[in-house]
Amino acid sequence: MDEKKHASDGIVRAGDLTRRVGVEQIRMRGVDVDRLIELLIDAAGAEFTTYYYYTILRMYLAGNEDYKEICEDARLEDRAHFEFITPRIYELGGSLPTDIREFADRAGCPDAYLPDEPTAANILTVLLEAERCAVRHVERGLRPDVRQRPAHL
Repeated sequence: MDEKKHASDGIVRAGDLTRRVGVEQIRMRGVDVDRLIELLIDAAGAEFTTYYYYTILRMYLAGNEDYKEICEDARLEDRAHFEFITPRIYELGGSLPTDIREFADRAGCPDAYLPDEPTAANILTVLLEAERCAVRHVERGLRPDVRQRPAHL
């Protein structure tokens, strides 16, 4: 009886992690994987830092429970995004910076600092501006020429 072979036999040596099938498939579709990894690291930095800052902002919304809940939703959403993005970076062969300052500096948006006057309205303004910046940053990263979306994205 003939021994069945895997489709990758002769293409990638068993145990070779330098040519992951997912990465090869992405490259075949015209994606610059190294650039994708860099964009994902930037995005992870943004999600991580906003999670951190939103944690602080939320504490100053005590007594404004509806607003505090909005802040908490945004905070948990950013944490979930960070947790989703990070494994993709490693699966593609990248890694997070080991220096937290370097990581935070890659965020691409200003830090969501507690405003000098931490009123509910000012805190919500900080949250809104942070989310707007994140959307614009992703838009610029994925679509450098906003008028034309790259075919592979």
